Amino acid sequence: MPPVTPKTRQRRNLRPFVYAGIATVLLLILALGVQEARSFEQSYSAERRRDLQDQLTQLVDDAEGRIEAERLRPLLVEMSTTETPADLAKLETERRTPLIDAIYVWDRDEMIFPPAAVDKDVGEMRRAPCMRPDIPSALAVPPEPGFAGTSALGAPPAPTTGAIPDPVVLAEGYRRCFASTDLNLRLFAASEAAELLLDAGQPAEADELLLRAPASTPLVQGARPEGVDARILVGVRLQEARAQAALGRSGRAADWIVALANEISSLDGPELERVMDFAEFPIPQDLAVYRPGMGLPADVEETLERARRRLAAWHELQGDSIGGPETPLLGEYPLVNFDPLDDPPWVVLVSRLGVGELTGAIQIDQVELARDILGHAKSRFARYLTIRDSAGRVVAGSSEDVAVDVALPHLLPNLHVGFTMSVIPTGQQRRSAFVLRLAPFGMAIAIGVVALLALVRTDRQQDLLLQRQRDFVARVSHELKTPLAGIRVMAENLEIGAFRDDAQREAFARRIVQEAERLTERVNEVIKAATRPEDDVAVSADVDALLTDLVASWRPRYDAARMQLFVEVQPIGTLTLMPVLLRDALTNLLDNALKYRKSEGGGRVWLRAHAAGRFVYFEVEDDGLGVPTEQRRSIFERFRRVEGAGRGKAGGHGLGLAFVAETARLHGGKVECVDGTGGGAKFILKIRRRS
Repeated sequence: MPPVTPKTRQRRNLRPFVYAGIATVLLLILALGVQEARSFEQSYSAERRRDLQDQLTQLVDDAEGRIEAERLRPLLVEMSTTETPADLAKLETERRTPLIDAIYVWDRDEMIFPPAAVDKDVGEMRRAPCMRPDIPSALAVPPEPGFAGTSALGAPPAPTTGAIPDPVVLAEGYRRCFASTDLNLRLFAASEAAELLLDAGQPAEADELLLRAPASTPLVQGARPEGVDARILVGVRLQEARAQAALGRSGRAADWIVALANEISSLDGPELERVMDFAEFPIPQDLAVYRPGMGLPADVEETLERARRRLAAWHELQGDSIGGPETPLLGEYPLVNFDPLDDPPWVVLVSRLGVGELTGAIQIDQVELARDILGHAKSRFARYLTIRDSAGRVVAGSSEDVAVDVALPHLLPNLHVGFTMSVIPTGQQRRSAFVLRLAPFGMAIAIGVVALLALVRTDRQQDLLLQRQRDFVARVSHELKTPLAGIRVMAENLEIGAFRDDAQREAFARRIVQEAERLTERVNEVIKAATRPEDDVAVSADVDALLTDLVASWRPRYDAARMQLFVEVQPIGTLTLMPVLLRDALTNLLDNALKYRKSEGGGRVWLRAHAAGRFVYFEVEDDGLGVPTEQRRSIFERFRRVEGAGRGKAGGHGLGLAFVAETARLHGGKVECVDGTGGGAKFILKIRRRS
């Protein structure tokens, strides 16, 4: 056995200190990682809040700057270059959007746009000659009890004495006004006549009369003829809707109502005041046939609500002193004027127009402004945005609780843009962040543990390999010394003539030859273990011929040992392989089957070969001593032998099966050991089929 060198002994003594040092470093890394992860977890939410606050500030600055530069400033510039109220009305109609609701212009302290509404004197129109027909008394009817005599505009009819004229005849008389050049008078006459016919239960005649009159005159400013009283035109529209409803045409009546409501919602403050004052609600409740029992559609109600806010703003602004040195110039953020008591409030942005003493204002819709900001928000958390007023009511966006928010500093200071609590990390998210932060340290520790385990395993394998090598050297030394000693003794006997007769001399000579052969076999085994099987070259070889030659060389040995060799070989043909390695591997398996038989007087061995799919299988099965189950994998390692009763006499150094495993690997296959017959072993050598 080779001695343990001082260097080897020193290395072994240092191993515990190396292991302890590596373990200490790993524990320090773990402690540092846990401390870092905990610190990160504690500051995670605070950092997220600061980041969100910065995002909101940037988002609000970008949104206000974009709206001022792209939506408000161009409109104010156009207002400064528009000269007449008619042009301003046209500009307002063209620029009106869901965001832009109305425009206003002052010259010093006087509002010059929108102008005053057209207000025709109903009494004067009623005194027109065509409104006083001469009706014979024979066509008059006595007054009915409870007769109110009120027209569509709420004005009483012309005073009469005695009997009241027949309504149909009176309505027919009003047709004479249809020839007038005064559009207001024509509309008024049509309204008076239609009201009489509707009250008389003649909706068809009222419908025909209204169609002859200009009832379809546009109400929208800019499209309506100049000087037409919006109040008279709205009255005519309502009567047409009533006539259609009375005729059973509810769908058409609904279309008239919806169209009228949309046109009313487009009017400026002065005319809205006249129309809204005409009735508390411009659409009679009994005509809300678009959705029976539910009034107007939601979008129409919303446009009318915007019109009411426009009217409220005009009421407040017309008497105020607007403008002055404190009013921002063009290019600056406008001055904000709003009524926080309304819900939602009307909002007006005021700016000097840069021309003389002119001051302009733009009325915007607060909800649309909020929607515009949300729609253009550039943030990965945009779906968690919310905009609320100073009372905390949601104007747009999510209704969840707010985590962080900032005010709109320039356009609407009463509004706050915020992120909801959904963007703040939950407990699970914080734990995930903790784990994520700890992950690099965990990976480092895992790598260190794996390296430490690999080092320990390598050291153990090295010790085991050294022990096997020592055992191998001891066995080889013993098996080499024994035949050498026998050869020397018998050679010396022959040299000095210490033999009785020629028979003994021949016996000594045969023993010398046998021991020399045994010595040669052991030397060849050692040489084979030192060679590199990879150096062999794969060539095309006839596997069937190789097996035939192998059986021919081994059958005499089995016969001499009184063992039976059964051959079950299917035709395989020519393959590309390393024939010398394959023959030596099968030779090792046949030799082991011969050596590890149960007794000297017999035994059975099977050699099988067949091809299946992409592989060729070679099997050597015996009924000998077998291999313990727990060692069937380790026996293919170098210097590994199965020790036990009856095995020592077989010789060997634990190299043969390692050579078989290496041959299988070089051929793209593997070798395994399973149960054989009668407690023996079966070795299956599988190689890849390459033609």
